[in-house]
Amino acid sequence: MEKQRKVLIVDDSKYIREYLSDLFLSDGRFQLLTPAADPYQAAKIIGEEAPDAIALDIEMPRMSGLTFLKKIMRQHPIPVVIITQLDVNQIQMSLEALNAGAIDVVAKKDIKPENETGRQDLLNKMWAAANSRISRFYPGKHSGGREERTAPRIQGEYNSDTIVMMGASSGGTAIISKILNRLPAEIPGMIIVQHIPEHMSYLFAKQLNAQTPFYVKEAENGDRVVKSKVLVAPGNNHIELQKDKQGYYCRITHGPPINHVRPSVDKLFFSALPYNTNKMYAFLLSGMGRDGAQGLLKLRQKEAYTVAQDENSSVIFGMPKVAMDLGAAKAIMNIDEMVALLKSVKAG
Repeated sequence: MEKQRKVLIVDDSKYIREYLSDLFLSDGRFQLLTPAADPYQAAKIIGEEAPDAIALDIEMPRMSGLTFLKKIMRQHPIPVVIITQLDVNQIQMSLEALNAGAIDVVAKKDIKPENETGRQDLLNKMWAAANSRISRFYPGKHSGGREERTAPRIQGEYNSDTIVMMGASSGGTAIISKILNRLPAEIPGMIIVQHIPEHMSYLFAKQLNAQTPFYVKEAENGDRVVKSKVLVAPGNNHIELQKDKQGYYCRITHGPPINHVRPSVDKLFFSALPYNTNKMYAFLLSGMGRDGAQGLLKLRQKEAYTVAQDENSSVIFGMPKVAMDLGAAKAIMNIDEMVALLKSVKAG
């Protein structure tokens, strides 16, 4: 039996503290520390017995969860999963939390008693967080690693025969930012699937767009996949690659979850199989579970260049490991190596 992991709940709601306590105690993998009603109580508990992971609310009296998270990451990085209402006011704060080092964000509405799938998903995310490599990875003051850039953007849309696809889950937002921030203005058309709550994908794309010299946007149905343009799958929707006489474009659908997630990396990867895959590059990054591994294998079998992120640079070595075990990856790379590869790919 695996060693239990210590979990600390930080939430100003007594109901939520009790509800999450019951949930974590129902899973034999966790040892529950005394829940904290605010960050000051949490800091005292952390000083006495360091948890392996923290379930943290984003808005609390006396000190916000976001402020507390930043303090934790500066002083002693501990894996954090944000559990919040995720209303309009909290979406931006939750994205900032991911930038500051949080591993994942979970909406409270998704873990109600009647939603057993959502409850199990949270338990799995907390377990993955408690076993993650956050202390090695912590992204620092900004996940992109540098100031906002002002390089000129490519004007006009030019078809891209070369396609780059990237899939990630827990820990992926910071890694994607690190990669894209180091790329030149001229890149092949790119599609990104990041497991992220609905509405946060728009802000994630907007953030990337402000940091990079190419155009990044949340994908809409029919968007063209062209040079120097990155399309981010909208949260709670699948994205597929399609092609007509004018070139590649994307299709947005709201079908059933695949591998328990929507958007699904596998959905994107499988959709690319009918086309010229020997001019495609597919990357599977940090994340929990197995989404994208089978699709990566199929792409490799059709001569696409497939990459799995290596263990040392992954926050959560789940999805890439499954891909590696399947033999789906032509190459195993860290972030620096992936950047070097993408810089070598012609935007044609």
